[in-house]
Amino acid sequence: MTYTVGIDVAKYEHVASIINSSTGEMIVDSLHFDNNLKGFKLLLSNLSKLNNDDMKVGFESTAHYHQSLFNYLTKKGYKCYLINPYMTSRFRSISLRNTKNDNIDSRAIATFLSFNYSDLLEDEFIINDLKELSNQRQSLIELSTASKIKLVSYLDRTFPELESIVDKQGIHSKAIRAILKAYPSAYRISKVRIDKLINLSSEASGNKYSEDKIIKIKEAAKNSIGIDIDGIALRIKQTIELLESIERQIDEINISITNHPMVIESPLHKLKGINSIEIGYIMSAIISIKRFPSPDKLVAYAGLDPIVRQSGTWSASRTRMSKRGNKLFRFALVWTANNMRKYPSKMKDYFDKKISEGKSHYNALGHCAAKLCRYIFYILNNPNKEFIN
Repeated sequence: MTYTVGIDVAKYEHVASIINSSTGEMIVDSLHFDNNLKGFKLLLSNLSKLNNDDMKVGFESTAHYHQSLFNYLTKKGYKCYLINPYMTSRFRSISLRNTKNDNIDSRAIATFLSFNYSDLLEDEFIINDLKELSNQRQSLIELSTASKIKLVSYLDRTFPELESIVDKQGIHSKAIRAILKAYPSAYRISKVRIDKLINLSSEASGNKYSEDKIIKIKEAAKNSIGIDIDGIALRIKQTIELLESIERQIDEINISITNHPMVIESPLHKLKGINSIEIGYIMSAIISIKRFPSPDKLVAYAGLDPIVRQSGTWSASRTRMSKRGNKLFRFALVWTANNMRKYPSKMKDYFDKKISEGKSHYNALGHCAAKLCRYIFYILNNPNKEFIN
């Protein structure tokens, strides 16, 4: 006999229903159990009474509350699947008059599973780890960017001439950070001996920072219009310390992503110009290529499909990407496409072609990202075949 188990997950309590999918008989109706080991064992005691060789356990893919139970059952040998909640919602509205509560949801998931919609299921639990790493890295990148903008705004008040000497990127160099942490205003820099500033920059940069530039900074500080306020000076010091902490965390995550088995074993390494971090982002967003029946579906998932603007006989002369899909996936594709077009390849030829047609740099990259989706679709569906790019 084949059994399907539907589990409606929540933060504190889950609800499970078990159906004999061969007969439609409800074996267990709305078993409530706590989200802890005692509750998990209660569920397991009900499942163990049945043959688990042909049993499917389904969860709606919502938030993160399912992960502990999913992992627990997977380790016990049960086949667990994540289901798109949109699909179970539609199924419930058709078969159960769109009524929604925990009991009905668990029954709907179990019934949905019994129809064998295998193409809508995801059974790659290991992807959650990679997804966490990728999302955390991107959050740190965004926090770092925001902090860098704040740092520049503080320096606009305490030492506005600095950016013209070292440029915006140079402000974030190790040498300049070391000086600003110790002397976070033009006035304070102007009062320090030049040899002390040079020693600070040399120690931070490994003797790689130009002494001539430090001399220019010192001279500019003497004539600066910047203000010296303790509150802003403290913000500069703390912002730099925050940035250094963020960068250390990003380095740790980079190592974890690079060494993740899904990244190491990914056939996407065949793509010329792609790196392990980009592969991590892409694989964590796709989850399983089986979710996408065609390359166009993958393009749409990234939000790279064009918006068609039309009314009557009028059609827009230009189209824009929809941006309705997975933001992280879209970011990774554009980032990867930009790296790939720097190498002699079909991608570079395609990018150059779009530029020659009058497309802007970012517009051309959008086209390249969509093309990259098609490469990815082919490679993941044919991992053992040669791919020339």
